[in-house]
Amino acid sequence: MDTKEQDRKIIKQINGLIKKDKDVTIVEKIEKNGNYYSGKIEISYLNETLFFDLEIPHHYPLTHPNSDNISIIFRNEDYIGLNHINLDGSVCFHPDKDDDFNRKLLYELRCLKQWIRDYYIFNKEDNNYAYLIHTTERGRIDKLYFTNVHNNFKKHSFGLFNYSIFSDEKYSESKLPVKKMFRLGFDNDKTDSWSKSFKEELKSKTCKKGLYYFIEEEPIRKKLKGRKVIETWNELKEFLSDEFIEYLYKGLKREFGKGFYNENYLFLMIGYKIPNDENYEEHWDLIRISKRNIPIEYKRIPKAEQGSSKRTFEHILKKNKINWRTTENIDYKRFFGRGKLDDKITNSSILIIGCGALGSSLAETLVRGGARNIILEDFDTIKGGNLCRANYNLNDMIFPKTDGLSKRLKSISPFVNLISIGAKLNNVDLDKIKTVLNNNVDIIFDCSTDPEVTYILDKIDFKGDTFSLAITNNAKSLVSITGSDLSKKAKIIFDYIENEPPSFIEGTGCGYPTFEANYNDIITLLNTGIKVINNNFSRSRINQIFIIKPEFEKELVIDIEEYEYYKCGFNNSAIHISKRVLREIEEITKSHYPKEFGGVFVGFKSELGFIITNILVPDDYVNGKTIFVRHPGTLNERLEEIHDITNGKIQYLGEWHSHPDGPTSPSNTDKSAMKEIANDKKINLNKPILMIVEIGGLPFDKDLYIYDNKRLRKYE
Repeated sequence: MDTKEQDRKIIKQINGLIKKDKDVTIVEKIEKNGNYYSGKIEISYLNETLFFDLEIPHHYPLTHPNSDNISIIFRNEDYIGLNHINLDGSVCFHPDKDDDFNRKLLYELRCLKQWIRDYYIFNKEDNNYAYLIHTTERGRIDKLYFTNVHNNFKKHSFGLFNYSIFSDEKYSESKLPVKKMFRLGFDNDKTDSWSKSFKEELKSKTCKKGLYYFIEEEPIRKKLKGRKVIETWNELKEFLSDEFIEYLYKGLKREFGKGFYNENYLFLMIGYKIPNDENYEEHWDLIRISKRNIPIEYKRIPKAEQGSSKRTFEHILKKNKINWRTTENIDYKRFFGRGKLDDKITNSSILIIGCGALGSSLAETLVRGGARNIILEDFDTIKGGNLCRANYNLNDMIFPKTDGLSKRLKSISPFVNLISIGAKLNNVDLDKIKTVLNNNVDIIFDCSTDPEVTYILDKIDFKGDTFSLAITNNAKSLVSITGSDLSKKAKIIFDYIENEPPSFIEGTGCGYPTFEANYNDIITLLNTGIKVINNNFSRSRINQIFIIKPEFEKELVIDIEEYEYYKCGFNNSAIHISKRVLREIEEITKSHYPKEFGGVFVGFKSELGFIITNILVPDDYVNGKTIFVRHPGTLNERLEEIHDITNGKIQYLGEWHSHPDGPTSPSNTDKSAMKEIANDKKINLNKPILMIVEIGGLPFDKDLYIYDNKRLRKYE
């Protein structure tokens, strides 16, 4: 079938479908016009008659090429100003996508009638305020960004504002002039709420003054249906005071100097109140005024017409078209309205130690999540090898990592304050570090994987939250260690996960090895870790040590294991116990309540402590209200199997059992049992651990002990 025949067939199909709707009549026949099937329709609905030009894309039911949802265009410029009417007069609604031609066309006609009912007949107001849309000059873009300043402007107040030209460039092959401007504040010391770092950057660029006038009400044609925007200066007259018009005229003629003009233009902001969730806010639209085409006439008033006012001159606004420009309120709540991290993170002062593969990506994630105050510490410079997995670019090479990262972070958020430290922490006396960090920092993220850093952090007794993050070689896991005793915890954890030594080294030159991991693996593990930390903050939970391990060999799983940490003051021994294990114990002991029940711990043992990774439950036991005796059953065989599979890495560590309705202190029977285990040469564990859990009417509770030097010593 040739193209013309295909078009005739589609037009016939469209005509037939429209005729099915009794409220719709074709008043101008539908013809193929370029990439559209065009015509005109009349809709008689609810005692109203409206007309629309009709444009259906040639590839319908697919959407319009330049819009994600819009497909059929229904247009009438007479309806501009009504809710959900675009600047070109087209109705703005977003029908569901559908690949069925007939069903979708009939559905869109119903949507059009719904718009007529809601917004043309009943003047429905949406819950969300719809910004006015101004007709702007084609061939250039001037856009002003601002924040809420809650200035409480009075009607007819006017004055000066300051702004910075953030960028002035030519865009695309057409060399479209694009000017992005950020408002700095007003002449009454009310400033926009950008961060200190961003304000410094703005002030380093070209800064100018502009004018503002607060009209209080929207600049719309009040006598017309809908919200049709004022488009000419003479229409704006009813919103402006004579005093301001005279002030504007004199300024444009002679008083406004170079500090106001850029390319022989200056800017006027028109402010008015718009509703928001709290009450109202002040919105600002922007007008560009040419020095060479002043929109005000100067006229002498004849004596006979002066009257009692004795005014000899009059300033008249011309019928010139207002040169509206575009604005956007990007206040913090709007900027991060689509998603931010918990306030505990965003409102904290955060120190990131190490700005390499891990630290640079962490910093960017935090900034994109709304973090306001970040301190970057790194002594190193950027090399070519950093770029494949750290957030830097070619222009950053040679320069310090903190400089390149600061520049990148400033380009992302105008609300982040940044401080850079280009030296190691050991460059400063520990007492001074302790004072500075405890007085100025709330959260520390150590991304250095440097034992010296954890040593320093252990020594300074930091009062805030600490997270020591590390990616193991080949990104087999991410480890997050928190709290105090970072060095000790790190030694136990990394011995347990068998962290391979860094394996990558440059082919030539004198360099030290680094870990291997691609950008995607690092980001995947890191962002999962941030998700865990953020979730704990948002739920007011204590952040514990956790390990994230992707297991993709047998099945696609990312395992997150979180650990509680305990230490014994008697022998400086430590226990990391999996929270998953604790949940299992709680469920099992509750299921046996009011009888006692228990089992054995398995896990990793080092000179510094234990990592409890799992439990085994006996299949042969006797239990009652105050008794629990486990028999060997198959336990020994299962322990041997675990020992063999892990090459001796995972072993028997001790016992756990419940005390229904408490207490969690060991009984004499418990003490005797632990002594027997410690002395049993077949078990080969002279310092076994014991956990007693309390179940019943009170919340689940527990205490951990180690049998050492003929006594049970408690962990805290």
